Amino acid sequence: MPVWCGKIYKKDYPANDPEGQFQFPTPKAEPLLYLTIQPRYTIFLESDESSSFIVNAPISHFFGKSYKNGSYDSPGSSKENLFTTLDFEIYSEESGHLLKTSSVPVNSTGNVVGFSLSSFKPRSKPYAISINGTSRDVQQLFTAKTLIYVLPSRSYGSAVKIDNLYGGLYVQNGFNNWKGWYAIFPNGGYADGGYVSPSNISFTHLDTYASQGFNTINILPDGSLPDQSYPVAEFEKYWDHMDQLNLFNLYDMRSAFQNETRINEQVALWKNRTTLLGWYTADEPDGWEYNLNSTKLAYDEIKELDPYHPVSLVLNCQNFYYEEYSAGADIVFEDAYPVSINATYSIPWGTPCNATYGDCGCDNCVGELTDVSTRLDDIQNYQANLEGQGSKPTWAVIQAFGDQDYWTSIPSAAEVENMMMLAVNHNAKGLSYWLYPSTADINLGSGQLGKVFQQEPGIDFLFGTNAIKGLAVAGEALIDASAWILGKKMMVGVASGQHVNSSAVVSITLPASASSVDQVLYGDSGWSVTGNTLSKAGIKGLEVGIVVLNLS
Repeated sequence: MPVWCGKIYKKDYPANDPEGQFQFPTPKAEPLLYLTIQPRYTIFLESDESSSFIVNAPISHFFGKSYKNGSYDSPGSSKENLFTTLDFEIYSEESGHLLKTSSVPVNSTGNVVGFSLSSFKPRSKPYAISINGTSRDVQQLFTAKTLIYVLPSRSYGSAVKIDNLYGGLYVQNGFNNWKGWYAIFPNGGYADGGYVSPSNISFTHLDTYASQGFNTINILPDGSLPDQSYPVAEFEKYWDHMDQLNLFNLYDMRSAFQNETRINEQVALWKNRTTLLGWYTADEPDGWEYNLNSTKLAYDEIKELDPYHPVSLVLNCQNFYYEEYSAGADIVFEDAYPVSINATYSIPWGTPCNATYGDCGCDNCVGELTDVSTRLDDIQNYQANLEGQGSKPTWAVIQAFGDQDYWTSIPSAAEVENMMMLAVNHNAKGLSYWLYPSTADINLGSGQLGKVFQQEPGIDFLFGTNAIKGLAVAGEALIDASAWILGKKMMVGVASGQHVNSSAVVSITLPASASSVDQVLYGDSGWSVTGNTLSKAGIKGLEVGIVVLNLS
């Protein structure tokens, strides 16, 4: 039957329950201590000067083991105190080596605990790690497990790691002579292969792309025709040029990821390129309803062949087998395309769209720019409610196309920039676009705004903490604002959903008091701050602003 996201979308077929909805855990009456551990980064290299774990010990009513808020000072003691400190030991399961003894406050998260890599022999296979936590009297016990990669250092290719605390991406490659790591906020489109890498070798369009400010690219193989991949001899020349530009390629395996032999061949071909950012496997597997284990099977194979790079995919559905499909990725993209759709009636198919029927081009959307930020919130919420799974960064694919199928027009550059800001305000740690080339205004605008996220100080805030979302706004509706606090400064991102100009005074309530505006990174310079209020007289339709403040 014709289905998308589990829903029938053609006439003459009955509506059905698409199933696959995320099952949120049932709350428990008693408090639980939810001990988890993750490596700070998805990979370590033997040459890394420091290494650490993230230890979380929140009180939860969903996950963990029973917690009693009482503990004696020591075993056998008669004096009971509140159980406010969790003592723990971290071990290598393989060797039994004790890596760290320490403690963290009960009901705390994001504790960074250093350890030494000296006991780990570099290899491509991960090491299993255990943490055992106890109350002071050792009467309450808590355990958790994780895996860490300790890989051999290299003087070729690239290594790319994800920060499991804040979601940022860090690279080591020929650009920094394979010494240390540098941050990269990915900003680049899915690019038409016939345009940026034509068969008659020409670097003109690739050079233009890079000059517009993009630092990553996903070149669609042969126009993304079914069952095809890149012409190897031609593509090697283009990748040589990308190496010269330090333009990172997110290698697209959409037509190969369900074929073990083709995965093996393509990873072997490209895994040692110095500007390989990572592997992109499934393109909307939830929409197409690929086998539920298909993404995980591909993920496991790729990790065995190349543990130096992350694996990513894009999910199209709002709520359809998230756990199963996302299991095959380190990075999860969303691609809600809301501009110029009819959210309740399918233009191509002539059917209604609702929770159980129809395809309107943006699953369970309302047809507003905020569908992008809502979808990111959904994905992050699903991930946070998978027990023991840890965090995964989310990236957004921004709509840069239209005049086809469900979409009656191409977004304006202002709409694209607004969706970019909405995504970043909601903790997107990378941006992509479907499709490059778009209009000249979109190509230029998305590259220019993207530079703000790629460069200091913007990237320092985005990769040094997580967004404080949903700041209260007065004076105008449909304004989304988030803040990032780092040291003595705060960055605030603003996106107005109004399509028309307004003369109203807009006031944003800040999460901390600020003394002055330090600099405006993007947009209008008319912002002023008094205490915990950031304000501006008048705001343009779809205005985007990024302001850095000095804290009081």
